[in-house]
Amino acid sequence: MESILSSLLGYLSAGFVQRAFIIGIVVALLSSMLSVYIVLKRLSLIGDGLAHTAYGGIAIGLAVGSLFPSLSGLNPYWIGGAIVVMGSIMITKVIRSRRLAGDAAVAVFLELGLASGIFITSVTLNYGFALNSLLFGSILLVTWQQIYAAIVVTIAAAAFLIFFYKELLYTVFDEVQAQAAGIVTWKYDYLLAVLAGIAVVVSIPIVGILLISALLVLPALSSMQVARSFKQTIFISPVFGVAAVVLGLLLSLLMPNAAPGGAIVLVALAMLLVVMLLKKLVVFLSQ
Repeated sequence: MESILSSLLGYLSAGFVQRAFIIGIVVALLSSMLSVYIVLKRLSLIGDGLAHTAYGGIAIGLAVGSLFPSLSGLNPYWIGGAIVVMGSIMITKVIRSRRLAGDAAVAVFLELGLASGIFITSVTLNYGFALNSLLFGSILLVTWQQIYAAIVVTIAAAAFLIFFYKELLYTVFDEVQAQAAGIVTWKYDYLLAVLAGIAVVVSIPIVGILLISALLVLPALSSMQVARSFKQTIFISPVFGVAAVVLGLLLSLLMPNAAPGGAIVLVALAMLLVVMLLKKLVVFLSQ
């Protein structure tokens, strides 16, 4: 036990591990705040759709750098981020137009992003470029620039959710009533979509493209099991998100070959199962 503790303390003294915990906690706060609205709006799969759209966008960024050497210094993540934001706006537009159901609209953009990403990277001979880090995350390799960007996005998202709390509450639970009260509901749908797209891009270094949707869904689902009101759900969701990130990172440090992104998601799933079982147990004992 002492050897495990000393090894863990040794890891925690390393700068790259400290950066991993910082960005993990920041992204957990960001995704957990948004996850409540995403789940209640029945858009739980939007994380997957936007993540695969990000893959296609990053592939375009890589292709631009390969085909135009003068632009090789352009960060492909910026291009991917711009495309994800546009994709999130288009998904919202399609859903609001009633032309496609929410899950169908997400599926279309998911397949489009994945197929275009695979095609572009294979044609430009960049298929192996950081593929593992894109798919599964590389939280131990994050830079301070990524941390600063995540902090700025999180603060902006928190300010938006706090300032427009009442309008968002009406929009999520009763859009018709909100419109009758004079709230321009479509505006808040698009703003939430943009924030979700940015959150996806910021989350890629944490859990990767394949697991991003977990951070945008599981904290809210766990919170809903124990919260008694919408406001409680908002406050408890980040607790589950941060706990999943911290415990998942600690688990990956104790098991050096374990992927941090996978460990984080497995911990988040375990927490959801535990709170669901405890809730059922409480109901059973109270009968």
